[in-house]
Amino acid sequence: MGLMDFQFKAPEVATIVRWLLRVVLVAFLAWLVKGRQTEPEEEEQEDENDNQTQGNANPRGQRLPNSSFNNRDGNRMPPRKDAYNQRGQDLRQRRPANDGPMDFDAVINKMSKPKQMWQQQTVPGAKPEILKQASSDDVAAQAAAPRKDSGGEPVAKKYPRTKEEEKTSYKAMLHGHARPVTWITWNRDGNLLFTCGKDKMCSVWSFPDGECLGSYEGHSGAVWACSVTADSSWLVTGGADQNVIVWEARTSRELARIGLAGVCRFVEWASGPTGDTTAYRLVTVHNKFGSNPPAITVFSFDGEAITKLHLITNLPAPATQVRWGFKDNLLASSHENGELIFWSADTGEEKRRLKAHDVMLSKFDFSLDRLLLATASTDMKVRVWDLGDEGCDAKMVYELETDRPLNAVAFGPLSRTAATGDASGRPAGCSVIAAGGQDIRDVANSSSSSDQFTTLLYRVGATALEADGATKGHFGPVHTLAFSLDGTAIASGSEDGCIRLHMFDDPGSK
Repeated sequence: MGLMDFQFKAPEVATIVRWLLRVVLVAFLAWLVKGRQTEPEEEEQEDENDNQTQGNANPRGQRLPNSSFNNRDGNRMPPRKDAYNQRGQDLRQRRPANDGPMDFDAVINKMSKPKQMWQQQTVPGAKPEILKQASSDDVAAQAAAPRKDSGGEPVAKKYPRTKEEEKTSYKAMLHGHARPVTWITWNRDGNLLFTCGKDKMCSVWSFPDGECLGSYEGHSGAVWACSVTADSSWLVTGGADQNVIVWEARTSRELARIGLAGVCRFVEWASGPTGDTTAYRLVTVHNKFGSNPPAITVFSFDGEAITKLHLITNLPAPATQVRWGFKDNLLASSHENGELIFWSADTGEEKRRLKAHDVMLSKFDFSLDRLLLATASTDMKVRVWDLGDEGCDAKMVYELETDRPLNAVAFGPLSRTAATGDASGRPAGCSVIAAGGQDIRDVANSSSSSDQFTTLLYRVGATALEADGATKGHFGPVHTLAFSLDGTAIASGSEDGCIRLHMFDDPGSK
């Protein structure tokens, strides 16, 4: 084969384009690296020039070359390196003065500034002042409105205002949980609503406008219950991760946590501090886990640590709830076998055992004076019990059978005197609410409708509980109910992950 037989084959256009792009890319990267290397040198040179310009005096009184007054328009120009330099010193070159070990907890506490969701009041009995993010319309309205009344005192925004204002600010449905809602509770002042669910979250809402103020994230499992102290300063949550966590309520900052021997099914603060101290007691109940039996535990929290006081392990069956009874001297626990047991809060001694229902006792609730008790069960019945003067002498005074399994019950502002005394003194409005419903799978295979998920309203009649209507809105079984202390509103949480609010037009009217 000779040289004349060699044939030159021209490269394809695509190959040429690929090589050109590679060359351009390499050149760009080289230029970029070179620019990054020279940039610090230029910055150091500019800093040195600035230092010389600012530090050297001009004996002839002439303007300095780099002075901002050299601008013809006479405007001062801001220095270029304010973000990185102070008096010519590069902040990136600063080091701590001491070479000792760094206190990481102090650094974290300094860097993390928890958001305050409301202002804690120092005046005894004053409601927490909710801090809201004002919109542009709110800012304009606030600017136009007078800030002080005729007497020179600041005008405080009160809720609720007029019925027209309530209609504009009130939301009937709160969407804040991605999974079923397990528990709802109001604070004592009635302007904060706390909710928790199986999505590992606990949230706080302002009432009645329904604004989500924040959330408490710390559990790795479903949060089964939550409770807030009387002054709205501490919140406690208990979950399926076997943890009980105490939070600073207004900042959602975790203060302390303690582990239980099983899944925490319920937790509640006592109604007030212990004696003359500022410490609060709290009670929990957990189910059996492995070789650990179900138990009720009483703790104390002083603002820094959780201390175990005593443990009750002789439970007849797994408990669904445990709550503080009359004057915080008693504890009441409900169980899956339908029993309700009263315990001494100080010693854990059993005081009274009551067979409230033949099947599982789902939920129970105390009246305001804790001398009345309402129970709800999967046997579709609501029962009201008179606890006597000591708070544990249970006697059934009302019973009503519904058309659905019941998961929750709540008392309105009803006292033992009003419920058992003269019929003329009983409130005409709603005093007891109950809800539940069949499981969604059972509903889908039957002729039942969404009416199974309504909240049933009852008033105390002369001899029995009387139906007083129902509230609709949920699309799954209702798991929890709460009545505001003043009787103006009720809240319900459901399998659908929603919280429904209902306000009464004229609560407690005769």
